Amino acid sequence: MDLTQKEILIQNEFETLLPGIKVRSARAGSKTKVSNSLYCILPENSNLRNSQYYYEENANLIHFTNLEALKSILKSKVLRLYNLNNLNDPREFSFAGDLLTYNRNNRDDAKENMYLLSMCKTDVLTRHPQFEFNMWRLYGDYGNGVAIELSFNNSQLGELKDYYLSEVFYGASSRVKLKEVSKLLHKYRNETPSIEVDLGQIVAFHKSNLYKLESEVRLLFDNRSNKLHSSTIYSNHEGNLSPIIMNDSIKSESSRRLVKYLELPIFQNEIEPISTCIPVPKIQRIILGHAYKDKFKRRSKEIESLKNSDLGYEIPVELSRLAKYYYER
Repeated sequence: MDLTQKEILIQNEFETLLPGIKVRSARAGSKTKVSNSLYCILPENSNLRNSQYYYEENANLIHFTNLEALKSILKSKVLRLYNLNNLNDPREFSFAGDLLTYNRNNRDDAKENMYLLSMCKTDVLTRHPQFEFNMWRLYGDYGNGVAIELSFNNSQLGELKDYYLSEVFYGASSRVKLKEVSKLLHKYRNETPSIEVDLGQIVAFHKSNLYKLESEVRLLFDNRSNKLHSSTIYSNHEGNLSPIIMNDSIKSESSRRLVKYLELPIFQNEIEPISTCIPVPKIQRIILGHAYKDKFKRRSKEIESLKNSDLGYEIPVELSRLAKYYYER
């Protein structure tokens, strides 16, 4: 059935308001009449290729964590992407999602079934020392943690499916286009066909201006149940290969929310990736926090024994440059 005049208008306005984003319509109704049209972003990351939500810079990124988590990553050969319920920001997803009138079920679905890995650009380690010091205090266990430099294959990003890599955009000004989409939906709300929109993937890349210091880059996995296209499941004769999702009972109990995590494989020598649709970050280097100044040799040897035997390639281990500032005499 041909597009209605209303659908053509909506499609044209979407292309103007959301430049570079490919939005498609799923239609419902009878053979002769469309009663409902749902506009959504299809699960391929390539649908964001020409937009601000597609990461085109050098995809070497820094992930802060604690020492025990690093040991677990090296032993298990996976990174954990936690769902939004594990985050401290109560306005996560709602900050931009509320503009699009997502109901409570949609918000709860997003917080339970969207998973992310928080990172930042490598220049966090070369900016003013005070800035880097704040990042270590907030996310690097007060200098007792580690910073892992991860690299993603830029040429593969367009092949990703259900995964999206993007900078985070901060403040009310970053939501202007989404607010215009909301006005557009309101404008046509009483006309047939009824219009709905699902922009959940890009909604997750907006946060309050209070978090701007982080300069965050997110890897997002969208496993929501209330979306048009369910996530792809990869399996073989031995069982499910991806996605592997687990409940974290300890975090769930302490937060009183259902906290789950996704296991994402990291690069290993001589191991074939499950699919080019799944990102496989490689560890490029490990930076120990400034608190390890007097323990650096011992800790670095401990890490060396894990990474070389388990991943099969050399990873430099360094001490944070802040050690010379923190312990200056």
